[in-house]
Amino acid sequence: MLPLIAFWSGLERAWGRKRMLVLYWFFHTLCAALAALPWMGIAVPALSRSRLGDELMKEFDLGWLAEIAAQAGTGAPAAAIVASGAAALILGLVAVCLSAGAVPLLALPESPYSPESFWRHAGRNFWPFLRLSLYSVVPYSAALALAGMLRSGAHALWGDGLEAAPLVWANHVRLVFLIVTAGLVSTAMDFAKVRLALSGSRQSLRACLGSLRLVWRHPGVMFWLWACFAIAQGLAAGLYVELAKRLEGGGVAAFVVLVILQQCYVMCRAGLRFAAWGAAAELDPILRPMPGADLIAPPPDQEPAPDYQI
Repeated sequence: MLPLIAFWSGLERAWGRKRMLVLYWFFHTLCAALAALPWMGIAVPALSRSRLGDELMKEFDLGWLAEIAAQAGTGAPAAAIVASGAAALILGLVAVCLSAGAVPLLALPESPYSPESFWRHAGRNFWPFLRLSLYSVVPYSAALALAGMLRSGAHALWGDGLEAAPLVWANHVRLVFLIVTAGLVSTAMDFAKVRLALSGSRQSLRACLGSLRLVWRHPGVMFWLWACFAIAQGLAAGLYVELAKRLEGGGVAAFVVLVILQQCYVMCRAGLRFAAWGAAAELDPILRPMPGADLIAPPPDQEPAPDYQI
């Protein structure tokens, strides 16, 4: 029940920050377009010379990359790596900066919103959030390593057998384990961002470890909280894909509707991201009560004391 309450509370907090959501969507989309420019330098020449490449790109087929490599020779894989690295770096830094501005305003829904306050929080929290994103590589890598150990153990047990079914089921178990573990780590990082934003601290490593410990102590609550958002994102993605299939090949009008639908889907994903941060802000004081939390709360017009500690 508690994860569901936090889920709805997160949605309410996200809905209350509609202006910030539009600002977040605009800059995220703009920077995503800039990040795609290096890839367009590789894709456009290939698509202009090949109808097969156009068809493969529509279906996101990896054979499209193979065709580019065949056309350009050995330089294409290196160019693809450079383009991917540049796009990932741009999107990563933008995501950190935008989350640094959005999380504090979602964690404190009573605080007034303005673009100036958004960018002020973004500048103040950028470096702690960036360090947190780097620290998060460790638990994600650990989850990937554990999934690899499961695969190695399955091959050690059934790799020489005549039946393939045990390995198939073991691969399914490994995939589910990896998805759930990565989701729990992502949820822990949401709590860590809330802790950094509310405490005004720069101790990113301590926030990261404390949030992972919180997941360890309350696995059921964290799992169902992540499951609520995973189901919501899955439903949104399924609806978008189904509508996009129906609009393909419908002419100019259908193409315009498809572009609008795509941006609505991007906005929906950003809203769910906002809601996840809001849900973390709702749950963190409940799962980790602060000393003196039972005292009388200060009046609404009084500035809260900076007693939120990591």
